[in-house]
This record gives sequence, structure tokens and C-alpha cells, in this order.
Amino acid sequence: GRARVFSAQRGDERVQVQGRYTVGFDDGNAYLAAALAGLGVVALPSYMAAPHVAHGELLPVLQDWQLPPMPMHVMFPPNRHMSQRLRVFIDWVVEVLG
Repeated sequence: GRARVFSAQRGDERVQVQGRYTVGFDDGNAYLAAALAGLGVVALPSYMAAPHVAHGELLPVLQDWQLPPMPMHVMFPPNRHMSQRLRVFIDWVVEVLG
């Protein structure tokens, strides 16, 4: 029953909706599994939801509203030289999710 405020935007219109949840996750795959199990409404990145929407497993709601962007980080051990493989991967992530 914890309260959570969701902010959304549609053009110049902005709203804040206060909702309650009984189950919370910090992992997109867990949110996806909960949605597929019918546990409620979730906010997922489009790349995670799209295949399930296409197969009729999930129904999009509030499609014309946007939530604030979620930060995503690529983490790797620090060293003096970044490998070419890692640089290519980071560039690909930025291109796909940017």
C-alpha cells in the first residue's frame, strides 16, 4: 500500500498521479513478468513491452503520455584503456536506446 507519485507529460500538459502499489521491483524483467502474470499496470521501456504487445499478451494504456526518461548506465571495470569491443558495445547501446 505504499504511495507513489507518477509524473507524465502529453505535449505541454503535465500531470502527477498518486497511486499505490503492494509489490515493487527494481528490475525491468521482474516488472515484465508481473505484467504478464496479470498483476497490474506497469511502466516498461517500449523495447521490452513491444514484442508482448504485438502478440496480444500486454495491452498498452495511456500511449499518448510519456513518463520522464529512465537513466541507464553501462558499467565496466575501470582501466587505462577501453577495449575496442567495449567501445563498439557502448556505441550500439547509445544508438539503440538513445
